[in-house]
Amino acid sequence: MDLQSMVGDFVKFALLAGAALYAGLVLTSYRTDGPSLRPRVDGRDPAHSAGHLAVWLGVKVLALAVWAATRIFEMLSEASAEVGDWFLSHRHDETH
Repeated sequence: MDLQSMVGDFVKFALLAGAALYAGLVLTSYRTDGPSLRPRVDGRDPAHSAGHLAVWLGVKVLALAVWAATRIFEMLSEASAEVGDWFLSHRHDETH
């Protein structure tokens, strides 16, 4: 392996590790604080403020995804129940 491919592999690993860490922070924050997490901004510490804002944004995106998935699953559940009722009513008609 040459140096360039080793550096490329290290960068890929670092990005993957960073994404995993970020996802863990977002999931942990969502689990502990829920979707009502408030952003913490401190003008004297912009690096931490940027990190907190990134996690806050991730929590908001996750909350939106959970809301959308819930609505979709509710709609599919209702449709499935209607199809089941239709099937049972037509099956009953055919047996008589």
